[in-house]
Amino acid sequence: MKTKSPFYLFIFVIIIVSFLAAGCKVPEEITTPPINNELEKDNLEQDEKLTPQGPFSPYTGACVADIYPRPLCVLIENHPKARPQSGLAYAELVYEVPVEGGYTRFLALYASPYEGDIGPVRSARPYFAYLIKEHDGIMAHCGYSIHTEEVLKNIRSKYIDERFNPLYFWREKSRKMPHNLYTSLSLLLQGAEKKNYLSDSKESIQPFFTFKTSENQTQAVSKIKIKFSSANYVEYLKNSEGSYTRYNDGDLFIEAETGEEISVKNIIVQFIDAHTFTSEGHLRITLIGEGKGLLFSGGTVEEITWKKDSEQTRTVFTGENGKLLLAPGNTWIHLVPQSSKVEWSS
Repeated sequence: MKTKSPFYLFIFVIIIVSFLAAGCKVPEEITTPPINNELEKDNLEQDEKLTPQGPFSPYTGACVADIYPRPLCVLIENHPKARPQSGLAYAELVYEVPVEGGYTRFLALYASPYEGDIGPVRSARPYFAYLIKEHDGIMAHCGYSIHTEEVLKNIRSKYIDERFNPLYFWREKSRKMPHNLYTSLSLLLQGAEKKNYLSDSKESIQPFFTFKTSENQTQAVSKIKIKFSSANYVEYLKNSEGSYTRYNDGDLFIEAETGEEISVKNIIVQFIDAHTFTSEGHLRITLIGEGKGLLFSGGTVEEITWKKDSEQTRTVFTGENGKLLLAPGNTWIHLVPQSSKVEWSS
């Protein structure tokens, strides 16, 4: 029997050793790229930008820099000669209410800082005082109609009247009186502090609305028309951003500070009883009680109800399924007499 050649035996041993060495080879060290601290810092800053910083507005549901102890409430006129107004686009909540002559006037509420001008500022009426009392707000105005002074005293209103506090207002020379009185939140805060209107606040501003987390996908309403009188009608047209662009008497309603159109996210119509009670045409508007209304939000319309038990309580709005849900954003409440017309179409 022949034996294997030493040469072949040597080759066989080499192959076995090489195979075992390959199987037991220590893997190469895996290195990771160094951490880019600047990149990590940028990512953290970006995350912070995406994460809401600060409190949420009680009127819009949006994150804001700060919340005032009490809302600042400015009476802004809506006579054609007062347009375009300043500051309405930045108000978190706006009431539009009838006054004499078929015109309307705005009550603009600010719960958080805004640096621009606000105006033209005009006089108060009893029903504005009652509305502001619902929010425990501070009213900024210039004078008032008959019977308003008595109401202000009876309900212990907090107010800054330009006639006795001119330091917190100014006259705009480019406009004619009486459509040229303006103010700012910074000036009004100075006046409020001077009168100790802020120090006695027991709690922060309470949320006035409940906001829904998602938009309604249906687009049923694209045009709304509110006819307060033959002298004043308002239209809203749905825009690409899901809000409603406002028109007044057929003209685009713009913000004087920027020249841009004013858009409203939620439109509430509150039907009320109103009648004239003076020879000058002053109105008595009934706010206590209950009634019907409409909510236009996210392209839809919903029949709602409202209820106010007393002068000291808030108006509660209720939807078809109970609690009224609004889209996050600004809201304009229109107090519309029962005799006025509200129409809408797709």
